[in-house]
Amino acid sequence: MASAVSADELLPGIRLGVVRGTTYGLFGRPEEFVPQARALGAGIVRVNIYWSQVEPEPGRFDLHVLDALLDQLADGDEAWVTVCAGSHWATRRATRWLPASPAIDIDRYHRFVRELAAHQPGRIRFWQCEIEPCLPLFWAGTAGDYVAQLRVFHEAVKQADPAALVVLGAAVPGAMLGDGPAGAHTWGRFFGEVLRDGAEHFDVFDIHPYGDPYTVPELVRACRAQLAAHGCEKPFVASEHSGPLPTDFPDNLPHLADVLAVHQQQFLGKAPMPDTLEEIEAAADAPVVELYQRMTELPPTLQMFMNGCAPELEEHRHRLACRDVVVRTMLALAEGIRRNLYYPIAPEWEFYRDSRAAGALMFGKLQLLDSAGATIGRRHPAADTFELMARLLDGATRVRRITVIDRPDLYLFEAERNHGTPALVVWERRGMADQDDSPNEFVCDWPFLGAHVVDAHGARVPVDIAGRVLRVPVSSTPLFIDGAVEGQR
Repeated sequence: MASAVSADELLPGIRLGVVRGTTYGLFGRPEEFVPQARALGAGIVRVNIYWSQVEPEPGRFDLHVLDALLDQLADGDEAWVTVCAGSHWATRRATRWLPASPAIDIDRYHRFVRELAAHQPGRIRFWQCEIEPCLPLFWAGTAGDYVAQLRVFHEAVKQADPAALVVLGAAVPGAMLGDGPAGAHTWGRFFGEVLRDGAEHFDVFDIHPYGDPYTVPELVRACRAQLAAHGCEKPFVASEHSGPLPTDFPDNLPHLADVLAVHQQQFLGKAPMPDTLEEIEAAADAPVVELYQRMTELPPTLQMFMNGCAPELEEHRHRLACRDVVVRTMLALAEGIRRNLYYPIAPEWEFYRDSRAAGALMFGKLQLLDSAGATIGRRHPAADTFELMARLLDGATRVRRITVIDRPDLYLFEAERNHGTPALVVWERRGMADQDDSPNEFVCDWPFLGAHVVDAHGARVPVDIAGRVLRVPVSSTPLFIDGAVEGQR
């Protein structure tokens, strides 16, 4: 049985962070992104690094991509590297990046991982073995193959940097809740085998809570139950999440059937991944092209995810993204998630703005920031929301949901902070596509003389405090309520 280590011991405090993207420096120069992340209030950043980048030929190591990340880190930053076994010569499936697959020579894999972890020990806090190994898109091997590689990965990292934390490849909702596409049941069995045979070889359990944000608590609890069933207790993190996605809107699904069939072929490993930047850029999927040809006939909830949609639809999607980042994050933190990272901070490939590939339609508008060439800069509205939330949660040690018995659609959270007064986040749950944001009154005990209240878009919200009671209008747009103002108590 794996020994239990508390989250407080391994992961003190709560940190929000960002992921660069699926690749970093693989198809171009590794650009600067950490200062931009820090400006958003991110306390942790994550990149994926592939074997093909670090050891392009047997025995020749090139660590410039890792150095590009390390050179951007400042005191207090946490860094996370997900290591992916994608190689043209060293792995069973010859590829530059995905799907990763078992090493042909496990001793070479050990040397590769140790070379990474020993480069500047102490600088990288988290080393993760693969992205989502339960999905064939990301791992072309069995659960047994993964456990064998995880065992070597853990050994190599701990030899090079004993204080570093080894993270298990992430669980996804379809694996743990059984609501994914065909094959989801096998994803769940994958983790059962990994936890049965590999619990001693990782320190932290990772989830990627995509999909309906209100299922995040169910996902975390399902994962904890599966760990408990195998006598395993680990701290939880969420190294990747964002939304909404086109599939979150029921009206979109009939129009997305053919697109999702293509998408599913990719995730099940039945469609080859492009291996060069030119192949990625040239990729187009016929069902996506067909959707663009009749774009004006599609539901507005689908149009808003397409390139070149009407400005008012783009603005509505931005507002939904601002709401989503708060809802998804607070629900995760209230379940004990200690590190919560948004995906991605910026576009990986500029041509995605005009791409007709399924991946661009599904995930192409999730970025917090835009880019121009190799420069990441201009913010989207969700970036400002992320910063507001990160500043409010600075110093947070615990988040708990407060149930209001007679208002089941009210979501109220209290964040305990190490620098004094707690903070509240509150909203009302309404339909995903509901544009009615008319407020209702929220009332709570308030032992302070003042409060600073803004909504998720940064607008000041009127607040009334009298007789140690706070009254504020609440709607589906989350509110941030901070008691750390002059005149406390």
